[in-house]
Amino acid sequence: MKLAALSIDGKETIALTHDNRFVSIETINEMEGTCFEEDFVSLLREGQFSELCTWYKTEGKQKLSAFPSIKEEAIEIALCKNPSTVLGVGMNYVEKAIELSGNLPEEEPVMFTKPSSTLVGPNQSILLPVQSKEVTAEGELAIVIGKQCKNVKQEDAKEFIAGFTTALDVTAKDIHGKNPRYLQRSKSFDTFCSIGNSLVTLDEFSSLRAIKVETVLNGEVRYSNTVSNMMYEPLWLLEFFSSIMTLNPGDIILTGTPGSVLINEKDAVECRVTELAPLKNDVRAGLLLAK
Repeated sequence: MKLAALSIDGKETIALTHDNRFVSIETINEMEGTCFEEDFVSLLREGQFSELCTWYKTEGKQKLSAFPSIKEEAIEIALCKNPSTVLGVGMNYVEKAIELSGNLPEEEPVMFTKPSSTLVGPNQSILLPVQSKEVTAEGELAIVIGKQCKNVKQEDAKEFIAGFTTALDVTAKDIHGKNPRYLQRSKSFDTFCSIGNSLVTLDEFSSLRAIKVETVLNGEVRYSNTVSNMMYEPLWLLEFFSSIMTLNPGDIILTGTPGSVLINEKDAVECRVTELAPLKNDVRAGLLLAK
């Protein structure tokens, strides 16, 4: 199942994507007499996401072609606007790890969190902080948690994942370069994490390891790699993080990047992932807030 978060005439809604058409949850409720939540995180937290998936697999996929599609101009919005936790891992592709550290992979990943103030959505601006002269952006595959979980084993991980989305992780590279201990600070500036508006469930992929992730700058693909070249693959990452903390519906795990690009004012940076709508953000100079 594929879905997208949209805003139509100021009203936010979730829509299923089918044959290049968007059918809103509101329309599905009207046509089917269902009561699915129209907000994605509410859909997860109310335990309705699995019900929607079941409806789609058993009958909905065949019905959607006959349902009215969204005709008004829709604006893409972030799929998960207020997750309780956004977690990230660094140097998760072999080439990236060797590039940054000159060493082979460690036994466990580098980890960090992204504050809620870092979050933006598609087509919003990434703001360059005045404290940094060297900022990078990284296209990443993101895991969206579907059910509350703790101590999940890798072989059971799919049960707790709603699906994958796109993400751009932004870093003040010069700040991190001063001292590795500054990693969290370098990741925490406002607008430093963009989340895409689309989600694809895992059953839509013939092979998770074949998923391609790309970092794109001003329309040019700068880095491209596949999940098969990750050191810590998505299902393992769920086991790792859930062994540390409880994860809740709508939480996000950023799985690392095939490569980062330096961004400057007026640039446009994208994340492209197999089967998902591209995520694109422009870059602007940030403002120093008055005291």
